Amino acid sequence: MLVAVALPPAHAVTAAPAHTPAAVSHAPRAVMIPPQQDVPELNAPGDPVDVVFPPDNRTRPGTGRFTVTAPPHTRITALGMRCLTNSSCSAAIAGDGSTATVTLRRGRWTFSSPVTVTLQASPSAPLPGGRYAGVFTAGNESQPLTVEITEGNQGTLGISHKDAPDRGGAQVVFVGRGGAADTAGIREGDIITSINNTPVTTSNELRNARLGKLRQGATIPVTYRQPNGTTRTTQVTLT
Repeated sequence: MLVAVALPPAHAVTAAPAHTPAAVSHAPRAVMIPPQQDVPELNAPGDPVDVVFPPDNRTRPGTGRFTVTAPPHTRITALGMRCLTNSSCSAAIAGDGSTATVTLRRGRWTFSSPVTVTLQASPSAPLPGGRYAGVFTAGNESQPLTVEITEGNQGTLGISHKDAPDRGGAQVVFVGRGGAADTAGIREGDIITSINNTPVTTSNELRNARLGKLRQGATIPVTYRQPNGTTRTTQVTLT
């Protein structure tokens, strides 16, 4: 008698795919304009300082254009460079100094002379200072525009004050001669109800509103009520 025996299926072997070497990119590295020569310190308030971007003497197609975005808490006061032999370029600077642009000419152009960006720090910069960056662009290539704003001294109003009745503000009891409040026309008996757009209902709130936040030279709005009931808002430059 014949007996049928079921044999196990043959073990299937799958051939491993041949190893394909990874493609090696030979694309050229992007060439960028040179970075600024150094990182200057700015006092706030203080004199303007120059940041210089050196040329690379490369010729580029398209319209020659330099654009600058100022770092936070600074403004552009000038943008200087040489455009052509014996001539200078005039920069279009925004009214608030936040941006500036110089357009050279259409066609091929060469970045062949340094560009000087003149910056001034705002007195309203944060009291601790710090490093801040904007952008400098030549054509379609950019580099950071970096400055270091120095630590400032805390500004003062030059007054003594106490709680006004019924949480009505901070009542001025002494005004230092020649101080910030005195120069702005604030007098003894006036009641401060707002400083730097922050409402004030007590003497302590006035103290906290400016403590450790505002530097000497910062100009801020102060609203106060005179003894005759007249309310005024004036700009006060802290000392």
